[in-house]
Amino acid sequence: MGILEVKNLIVSIQSLYKKVNILRNISFSIGKNEVVSLVGESGSGKTFTALSIMKLLPQAAKIETGEILIDGENIIEKDEKKMVKIRGEKVSMIFQEPSSHLNPVFTIGNQMVECVKGNLTKGEKKEKVIEILKEVELPEYIFYQYPHQLSGGMQQRVMIGMAIINKPSLLIADEPTTALDVSTSFRIINLLKKLISTHKISVIFITHDISLAVNFSDKIYVMYAGEIVEKSPSKKLINSPLHPYSEKLIACLPEKYKKREKIKTIEGTVPDFSSLPSGCAFHPRCPYKKEICEKFLPEEIKIGESYVRCFRYGKITKNN
Repeated sequence: MGILEVKNLIVSIQSLYKKVNILRNISFSIGKNEVVSLVGESGSGKTFTALSIMKLLPQAAKIETGEILIDGENIIEKDEKKMVKIRGEKVSMIFQEPSSHLNPVFTIGNQMVECVKGNLTKGEKKEKVIEILKEVELPEYIFYQYPHQLSGGMQQRVMIGMAIINKPSLLIADEPTTALDVSTSFRIINLLKKLISTHKISVIFITHDISLAVNFSDKIYVMYAGEIVEKSPSKKLINSPLHPYSEKLIACLPEKYKKREKIKTIEGTVPDFSSLPSGCAFHPRCPYKKEICEKFLPEEIKIGESYVRCFRYGKITKNN
């Protein structure tokens, strides 16, 4: 059994006019010490997948069916009181915008001490926080400072420290370098790699940067319109993508361009969840589409070490 198992997860959101499914039959697992990246364009469902695992969905969203097992426990059945204990101890999350998740009126030390779980004295908690600050390469005086006194990179290091302070078995990193400059992003990624190795943590790494995902993770799961359309080992995906969407994402990478060659893009846009096309959601943008793609949803098919949802590899179908 893996650290995390997600089975047939369907999550809906109530819009002004109707209820729409934003995650559709999501199933995947993550093993011990495994790093998996979720990639895809904005609006593909990556962050909603993470928020579902944390049970931090917005009020309008609801888990309709499925299971989310963390260390064998189905957290969907847990109430908020039990989830408070699970968050931090078993699963933690690093968010995109650290400044939005740090309270401006409390010192970094006060906020980090609040995160420490267990029957420890105030002094022991402070000692543990200072130890973690050193691990994320921040000096001790940061304990006494306020968020506004820190740079974006330092704030993100604080968030990383908060996430690992209770030694969770699973860490979710939701585009942790989005708000940072290139050099700071590089240092944050290297820090994460070091901490993952030191603490033996399983990781879900969310990014739109497929080249970063390849270098960071063991496996890549490609998401489109609320579905996982391909699951592959990282090196296999970058060299031999199976799904047309994966192929298009890789073709857009800067390193694929030749000098003075026109920049490639994926034609069309990610569909709105309230008006998804019939059949395979990617068919309006797919260069290989057939009539069957417009009418039916492809089942997940195993090909070697990979899994893919595409009619190019099989004819097993189900109705929309």
